[in-house]
Parts: sequence; C-alpha cells; structure tokens
Amino acid sequence: MTFSLIVLLMVTLLSATNVHAYSDHPDLFVSAENSLFENHFSGAMVIGVIVRDSQINPIDQQQGEPNVTLNGKQLRMVQGSSGNWYAFFANVDKAKQADQISLTGMQGQNLDFGVFCDRSTDPSVLGVSFSQTDGVAIPDSNGLTGATQGTASFNSCTGNLTPPITNQMSVIRNPPGINTNPKVQPGQIGINSNAWPFIQLFTFSNNVTIEYDKAGGSETVNLTYDDMTDISLKLDRSGYPQSSDVFATINDMQLNEDPTSVDTWTFNVNSPTATFYKAFPESGSAPGGAALVNLSPNLSNLGFRDNGHVEMNLGSVAELRTNQLQTVSSITNGATTYNKLVTFIETSSNSGIFQSSFNSKSTIGILSNAPRFQSASISYNSGSISIISRTATASLSVSTPSGQFNPGQKEIITLVDSNQNFNAKIVEHLDDYRSSAIIPTLKIGNPVTLSSASDVKFYPSSAGFAGGISALSSIPDMNSARLIIDTTSPSLNGPFKKITLNLGITKQTLKDLFIDVSQPNSGGTNWINYDLRSFQQQLGVNSFSDTSMTLYFGALGSNPVQILPQGSISSGNGLVQISDANVAVINAISVSSPVFLEINFDTSGNPANGGTISSETDTQPIVFDLFSFGNKNDQKINNAIYRAELEETSNNSGTFTGTMEYVVINQLNQYDPNFIKTLRTFSHDIKFLVNDQLTDDKGIHFSISGVSTSGGNTIVTSKSDIQTHTGIVTLDSQSYRLGQPVVITLNDPDLGTDPNSIQTYTTVTVLALLQMTQ
Repeated sequence: MTFSLIVLLMVTLLSATNVHAYSDHPDLFVSAENSLFENHFSGAMVIGVIVRDSQINPIDQQQGEPNVTLNGKQLRMVQGSSGNWYAFFANVDKAKQADQISLTGMQGQNLDFGVFCDRSTDPSVLGVSFSQTDGVAIPDSNGLTGATQGTASFNSCTGNLTPPITNQMSVIRNPPGINTNPKVQPGQIGINSNAWPFIQLFTFSNNVTIEYDKAGGSETVNLTYDDMTDISLKLDRSGYPQSSDVFATINDMQLNEDPTSVDTWTFNVNSPTATFYKAFPESGSAPGGAALVNLSPNLSNLGFRDNGHVEMNLGSVAELRTNQLQTVSSITNGATTYNKLVTFIETSSNSGIFQSSFNSKSTIGILSNAPRFQSASISYNSGSISIISRTATASLSVSTPSGQFNPGQKEIITLVDSNQNFNAKIVEHLDDYRSSAIIPTLKIGNPVTLSSASDVKFYPSSAGFAGGISALSSIPDMNSARLIIDTTSPSLNGPFKKITLNLGITKQTLKDLFIDVSQPNSGGTNWINYDLRSFQQQLGVNSFSDTSMTLYFGALGSNPVQILPQGSISSGNGLVQISDANVAVINAISVSSPVFLEINFDTSGNPANGGTISSETDTQPIVFDLFSFGNKNDQKINNAIYRAELEETSNNSGTFTGTMEYVVINQLNQYDPNFIKTLRTFSHDIKFLVNDQLTDDKGIHFSISGVSTSGGNTIVTSKSDIQTHTGIVTLDSQSYRLGQPVVITLNDPDLGTDPNSIQTYTTVTVLALLQMTQ
C-alpha cells in the first residue's frame, strides 16, 4: 500500500398462468391437453374445461351459455365469479369404480366422487338439465332422495337440494366460485349453487373431442382416452454422497386426478404394497386410520396398468424420511401398519409431474454410513433405476485475482466437493454449526481446541454439579476440531441450564499457550473463540447475555477461574478477550492439573434462560478455542484457527466459494484488543492475522477433511505463502527551500488492513530533529 503525505518543513430480491392458449383455440382450455403426455387421459381422471371468451365474460349482464360439446353431446358450462365458464367431466364407469372403492373409507376422502344423480333428473332439482350425459356427480345429497353411490345404477334425484352436510367430493378440492351476482341467475344458467361443483359423466373410449362452437367458427381440442403414455421415472443425479437427499420424479398424467389442486400420492414401497391418494394432502389434515383406502388391489379397476404403485429395495444404501408434507413415517389402517412410506407431490395443479420432495426435502435419502458404490433401487411402471452411493475426492484452491496476496486483498477460496452437495434443490451453506458440514480450516500456530475433549454433561440446574446427564460426543473431523455432541438420546430430554466437559489437556498446555504480560520480554493478548450456534438453532438457547465460561483445574468445582464473565457476550459465536489477571491466576495452578470447562447459560438463575432437549434428531457441533497473539520471551506468538463457512455457487453445483484476507501486526496495533476483534474466525469471508513472514514450510495451509473416490479418508490442502514487507519512504525532491511543501511517500503493503476504505496514518512531528540537522 502506498501512502502520500504533504508536509511543511516547519510543520508536521387452476390459475391463469396454467391456462394453455393455442392459436387454433385461444378461448378453449382443457386440462388434459398436454403435449408431454400426447393429450392422453385415463381411468377416473376428472377433466376441467374452461372457456375464456371476452364476448361472454361480463358477470353483471345476462349471457348465453357457451355451446360446448363432448363428442357431440352438450357439456353444461357454469360462469364463475371471474367471468370465465367452467365444466368438469369424467368417464362414468371409472368414476363409479373409484367411488365404490372409496365407500370403505371416510366420506370426502380418497377418490370420493360425492353422490350420483341420473341424467333423467328433473331440471328443477339441480337447476339445469343433464339429459345428454350418463349422469352427474354432486358434492352431497342433503334434501334429495334417489341419489346413489358407488357402482349402483343411477336413479333420478328428487327433492330440494340444500347445503351439503359433508362435502363428499374429494376429487375436486379447489373449484372456482360461481357467479352469484344478483343481476343474473346463479352461474348464469340457474344452477342450484348447492350442486356445485358437479362432474358430468359420459361413456367414451379412445377419441374424445371437446368443441366450442362460437360466432366466427369453432375451437376444438382432441384427446385420447386410453392407457397413459410417456410415463417415466427419473432421479436428479447418477450418484449420491452419504446423508444426501434423493429427488425422484414421476411423470404420469394419470396421477393428476384433480385438475384444480395439487395431488399427492403415498406409496408403501415394501410389503404390504399400498397406494394411497392424498393420505398427506398439501393443505388440511391427513385422513389417517380408517379413513384411508389402499387402492393397490383395485388399480386395474381404476384404469391403471403397470403404473400407480412404487416399489423400492433400500438395501444398505437408502432410507425413507419424513418432511413437512409427509410428517410421519408410518400410518395404520385397521390392523395393518404401513411403515415404508414415500410420498410424491405434484409440482403444480394439473402438471402430471410428481416429486418425492416438499419444500426441498425428500422422503428418500442416503444413509450416513452407506457403503460407496453400492445401490438401492426404485421402480415404477415396470421400470427400475439404481440409486448409487458414490464418493468423490474434493479439490481445494486459493487464488488471488491480482496475482499476489497482500494485506487487505481478498483471495478466493474454491472447494469442489460433491460429497457435500447433500440437497440438489437448495444452495448449500457449510455453516460451522451444521452437523453434516465439513469445514475448510486454516490453523496457524498451536491454538487449544476441543480436539481432545470428552465427558460432556448437561445439567438441569445452573448451581452445582448434581444431576448431570452424560451425552456422547466425538470429533469426527480433527481438521476443523469441532466437538459433535449427540443429543438424540431420550435420556437427555428436558430443560438444561449448563454443560461441562473435560478439555483433555493439562494446565501445562495453557501455560505454553497463554502470554503472561507480567513476565519479562512478553506482551500481547489471549482470547476465547467460541461457536454455540447449534444450541441457539436447535436447543432453544435464545439469549447468551447471562452466559459465563469457567475453567476448573483438577476436578469439576476445583480451582475455578471464570474466563468469560456473565454479560460478556450476546450472540452464539464470537471472539472474547481473556483478562491478564485471569491468565496470571491460571499460571499459578499446578501444571499437571487436568482442565475442565463449564458453559453456564443461566449464571444469574433466571428461569427464562437455558435450553431444552426434546426428541432431537440431529447432533450439535460446538467450538471452544483458545488463542494468543503477541510476544513471549521475545518470540512472536500467533496461535489461532479459522473456519471458512463457504457457500455453494448454485443449487446442485457441488462448488463452494468464499474469500479470505489477512492483516499484519505493526507497532501501533500489535497489543490492541480492538484490532484483534476485527478478525473473522467463522465466516464466508474470513480474516486472519499475520505477525511474521509465512513462507515455504511455514506457509499457511488451508485444508479440509474428506473422502476420496476410493473411499478412504483424506486431507486436501491448498498452500499459500505470506510475505511481509519492509516499508520504503521516498521524497519528491532531493532538496527543498524553507517553507516549501514536502511530499513524503511511504510504500508498505503491510499497512493496508481494509480493502474497502482509504486508510490514514498520522505522522509524528520531527521539528526538533529537522532543526538539529539544518
């Protein structure tokens, strides 16, 4: 960095978007028209028809019903509150079969078509005539006689239809509202509003033609009623790392039963085979229990062939999971329990594309200990795909856009690691508090970490050490030295106020680390570097203002030294100075004493403080490091560790990036705590400290633990050299006259500590020296 100074010698961020508008029928939309599935529809699918014609869409004026036919038979259209005209139809035989199957469950669930009235029903009963249909399905028969259900022969309905006691029609869940403007008849055609939505039933096979006859010509949509075509099953990638999500997609328009809402299908993928429709609906409560009907034995009666059921061989690779849609792992129907569930949800209403995920979390995943290059399998429509567990060797690089790494400049950290691409639908963040993340780490010197820690205990009280409950812990990644605490044990369930652990070191280790400023030729600062955000994120520790940290020597309760007083911190991670007085007290303790740590979240005994363990499914990573910076016995001291929380460049890329920069200690800041506080020890953009040249074998090594392609553990490292510089001062002239401005230029890259600002260093008056040399 170059500084110029002028001085004087005397001075110092079914909707309209789903409507298919084609040039040959711009006003006619039919839900089964879909080029992906070649306009096929099958089984008991309900088909929606919409006429969007500006000539007949006013809702406050009497309009003539649009002339729409199905294979030449009248399809009754109802005007909605939007001005558009709507109808629903289905195959009569398959609709009756679906309704018959649903009778064994709860009304309004499964594939319930409601109740049926014959085409001979007097128009006064439903408001209009359905004489050209085979019959009509309506939501309920309240006030009617003669209505039938299931495969029974249709009867004429009589009576006065009143509002439904129970809306039994589950195959249309989000119908458009009808036009109720008082200036016109309900729905423009005088329909009894209690009959809406209704499904018109027809006998047809193979070719189905929907025609809208309007002034100026007709608009036509041609459909095929047959076995569904273009069914497929695919996975989001060819190989999966341990613990990752598996996103499976089924393309099958026949699963699109309801054209007005998102359909969901749940499959029991092992014995007993089961298929459930909307066991876990996108909205509302799941029917559960006796309400469920296993459709699997009746799929052929519903028009399915090889489709309609999913099978899986999980092997030692895959596992089934829950998410915000499928909230439980098993359901019970009568005496049968189904505990191998996979739920697929439609990507949008009427898409015919179904995914095994909801809110980017799949119901299929890879085991955390899945052996590499082994496989599970998933099958649909007689096709099977292997789900392969795979590992890859990571690569880690650090590059400087300018070509030379100087203070205040940012180097780009790039990690390519498909093993950490757990979820292809989201951008992954390698957060330090995330248990599944492996963190790229920079270690300088010999800081104290939790790499030898053990014997973790949780306490229900903040006072004393009675009632402590042990928790298993491990350090699976010695490189980043995070302690992973297993909180999944039911014995830990309940509130807690503090934790303790054995640091696995003796006082001698602390004596070697800490700088005691009372000793000769020594000066500097000592620090606690902590990260407890996992407790904040998952265990409900919402406040850290009452947190203290105390070291004990010899045994818990013995020789306490409170190194972090209550009120010193307010967040879940940070860098906090240890007082010189505490260092002096620690140094007076026997060097052979083992060291224990207490982290008390409720030092003052406030009932609102602390956290709660409640049937946890995840483990909790924590960090507790001890740093020192300065001089000790005339030796430069720099002991610290930095963890880079990289971010994936895009979902499913497997490439993670961040930056790092460094600052150099000088005479003005080497003992300044405020300067040390500017370091970023956990960050997407880490900032580390240098107080001496780090080159060749002493160069900095940025590293990450990983698994190689061959399956073995490996450490991937990127090395950088850090050069320190000697400042060069130059003047703008070789001689000056009295009173002439002098431009002094100091070229010293080590003084550049902030790349985002122009920095200023004040000068010291040199008048006396100048006068002596005149």
